[in-house]
Amino acid sequence: KISLPLFTQPPTPSSQMPLKVTNESELKEAKAAHFNVNSESGWILLNYNSPSTIALTAQGSGDVDELKQHFQDDQIQYAVVRLGGIQEKGTLKQTIRDVFICSIGSRVGIIEKGKKTAFIGDAQALLQPYHADITVVNKANVDRETVLDRSHPLSGSHVID
Repeated sequence: KISLPLFTQPPTPSSQMPLKVTNESELKEAKAAHFNVNSESGWILLNYNSPSTIALTAQGSGDVDELKQHFQDDQIQYAVVRLGGIQEKGTLKQTIRDVFICSIGSRVGIIEKGKKTAFIGDAQALLQPYHADITVVNKANVDRETVLDRSHPLSGSHVID
């Protein structure tokens, strides 16, 4: 009987070490405070503090304009922002939209981008639920109207550059 050696597949990005959160209890508290049935606006922001570890670094009860002040040119950051008071077309109802944002700073190196954006699925899982996800490349162009436009399901692009 011939036995063949077993070959394993090379590691894929999904088989890498999972993204860790240093202050997970604070993250859960922030999500409960800013993303409940009574809140019309709010945001939370996660920053890397090591190559595979993130932490809740800022939160607020404001809108996109308050959040964007925390985006840094030398960081990849993850956020969720709640946009309230959105008028539904054809009705008198107003609704909310929770948007996941991956902010990629303009001074982040290409290798770091590759390594850290491999964790985007883990970050999205941590910050669920949300209605849409977008990527911010140029924070100067971030405002409420642009985020609403890019996070719309029929938007051609989900990138703010």
